[in-house]
Order: sequence, then C-alpha cells, then structure tokens
Amino acid sequence: MRKALTTLIVLTLAAGWALAGDGFQVRFTGNYLVPADSGYKDIYGKSMFYPELKAGYAFSGDFYVWAGYGFLDRQGETPVLKLEAKSSQDFLSAGLGYRGGAADGLGYFVELGLANVSYKEEAMGVTEKGSVLGFRADAGLTYTVASPLFICLELGYISTSKKVNEVTIKPGGLKAGLGVGLKF
Repeated sequence: MRKALTTLIVLTLAAGWALAGDGFQVRFTGNYLVPADSGYKDIYGKSMFYPELKAGYAFSGDFYVWAGYGFLDRQGETPVLKLEAKSSQDFLSAGLGYRGGAADGLGYFVELGLANVSYKEEAMGVTEKGSVLGFRADAGLTYTVASPLFICLELGYISTSKKVNEVTIKPGGLKAGLGVGLKF
C-alpha cells in the first residue's frame, strides 16, 4: 500500500510541476511529533520522527490548495507485560493555504485541512487497524535560499479521535518540522 501511494504521489507531483507553471510548490519536511494519545506515548515514546511530503498549487494569488503524505513506524513494549508492540501510521491530508512574503526572501504560510490517519498496531498477538478522519492546521516560515529553493520551519497539529473497542484513540498530535522546498 505504501509503495503504491508513494508512486501515486510522485507521479502527481511530476504532473503538477509540468503543468502548473509559477504556482506550484513542493516541500519535504522532517517532523518531530508529540502524540496526543497518552496510551500511545506510554508504549512508543513521548516523541517521534516522521517524514512528510507536501505539494501545493496557487489557484488565486497567494491562496493555494495542498496535499501531503507522511508516515511513521514505531516499536515499543506493552507497559505491564513488557511484550513487543509495533505501530504504523500513514497521514494523508489536503486543504487550503495562504502564503505571504515579508522582506529579503522571508515568507510565511498558514494551512488548514483534513487529515486521514490510517493506523495499524500489533501487540500480544492482536492486530488492530483502521483509519480516522480529522482536522489539521499548520503554520510556518520560509526563507528563499536561491530561487526556486527555500527552507522552512513549521508548527502544526493533527487532531483525530476514534473509539476502538471501548477505548478512545487519538492518532496525531503536536508537530514541529524543518524542511526544504521548491517554488515554481
């Protein structure tokens, strides 16, 4: 599934780049995620790294539509029995954004959208998988190194919640990222 999704994203980015002209941008960020779910933190850690690729197309001035994909894989152990546990989450999101410029290559962006988080967890011989739809908000700063290359710093939150076997899970959480991108 992940290979097919990655291939689809790469092809979409290539087509967008070829067709979009000046309004296309792509960003790759390395994110530091603090999970919203306390039970998840107990098993897999209080923070984790995940990569993400986002692409956007300006449809009217500084307003743009964007789509992104990120994933994480973690291993941990159950709190009481100390048995191995594995988790994976795929973040597929899309929404609207606004980007503005300040002076000397400095810019900013604000993004709002929907996030679909697909999850899979294996522990104590049981596998639980599914997906949950939620909201996402990101904001950040960009600095143009040399046109079209820029670096970015972003903060965001992915908010989801779902009841699974009488337990509420909350994939996502607070994130901070550092990345590199291209504007065309």
